[in-house]
Amino acid sequence: MNSLTTLVLLAWRNLFRNPRRTAASLLTVALGAAGLLIYQGFNEGIMNQYRENTIRVRYGHGYVFPKGYYDKKTEEPWKTWISGREDVEKKLKATGQVIEVFPRLSFYAFLMKGGLTLAGRGEGILPNRERTFFTAMNFISGSDLEGSAEGSDEIILGRGLAESLGLKVGDLVTVLGQTVHGQMNGLELTVRGIFHTGSKEFDDSFFRIDLDRAQSLLDTDRVEHFAIQTSGVEAWPTAHAAITAALPELDAKPFDDLDAVYYKNAVKFLESQFSFIRSIMLLIVALGIFNTIAVGLLERAGEVGALRANGESRGRLFRILLCESAFLGVAGGIVGIVIAVLLDRLAFRSGIPMPPGPGITREFRIFLEIQGQHYLQALLLPAVTTVIASLIPIVRLVRKSIPELLRS
Repeated sequence: MNSLTTLVLLAWRNLFRNPRRTAASLLTVALGAAGLLIYQGFNEGIMNQYRENTIRVRYGHGYVFPKGYYDKKTEEPWKTWISGREDVEKKLKATGQVIEVFPRLSFYAFLMKGGLTLAGRGEGILPNRERTFFTAMNFISGSDLEGSAEGSDEIILGRGLAESLGLKVGDLVTVLGQTVHGQMNGLELTVRGIFHTGSKEFDDSFFRIDLDRAQSLLDTDRVEHFAIQTSGVEAWPTAHAAITAALPELDAKPFDDLDAVYYKNAVKFLESQFSFIRSIMLLIVALGIFNTIAVGLLERAGEVGALRANGESRGRLFRILLCESAFLGVAGGIVGIVIAVLLDRLAFRSGIPMPPGPGITREFRIFLEIQGQHYLQALLLPAVTTVIASLIPIVRLVRKSIPELLRS
């Protein structure tokens, strides 16, 4: 048996010589690792909640616009809208990166009920397609639009807009808009559903109708843009490149660029905040580990003095004690991961209730979403912290003289 193996075995056996001291050190490291892992999973849960809400309420994974349409305002934007919708849809799906295409037509209109008139932002959609993917509308009464071959004479509205007009499911509302030729046109629609996404600005002004009805209102057969569904957020760069190559006359933008104020800026703010809090947590965990390890090592001064008196060198003792600390760190990380997983499966199984966040008017639940890299961090960070925290106490201990150690 070589000297390295002997050293490792001695360090491992030493952990069991004083179970109380080892348990105290192990628990400190484990709680630190569990806290970091739960915090990482909580952060990931919040980020994913924001992301999924943004994707499945309105934007999908991105929009496809006419070239330059998004960044440039024109006096007559309908002249640049997309014609030949079916051909464009076929080309988008033929890229192999687009799962589904959602043609849309956005417009501003007046909604009239009795003596009340309010301005709102409307959107014409294909309900049969949209309802299978955009599932975060949260209908508080009624239901989503039902598509038909002839189109639907129904409308869904945000809660704030419906309350301002005094509308409820089954009521008739008049939608008055301007055609692309500058003439006034109107539709009489039945309220099918009232939704609540949590975004006050969206819920106070937004409504949706069937795409055929929207085109009839505006007197056009074109669509403004396509929302698209890909295999996931991570697939967007590949999808963007494929769309650009297949349809160079169109621009594609991801959902986070389209919703920079609500989503992208909020995520950047939260990530910076979480990074700062995580740094503070790491510092507190490191100080706790340092205190526990230092006290445990100082208690062993007499033991170290006896070993020195029997001929053990300072260098060999240093390596044994450092190896013990490494074992403690790794074992504590493993125990911490087990604690975090148990808490996730038991205490946090039904989610963590949260108050309304920035720009949101409804409460929601956060579920811990612990990723593979989080487990690795929870294992390595406490182990590294334990080794670093033990360096100074170990150096001070082995530098003492034998009489001083034995007196301790």
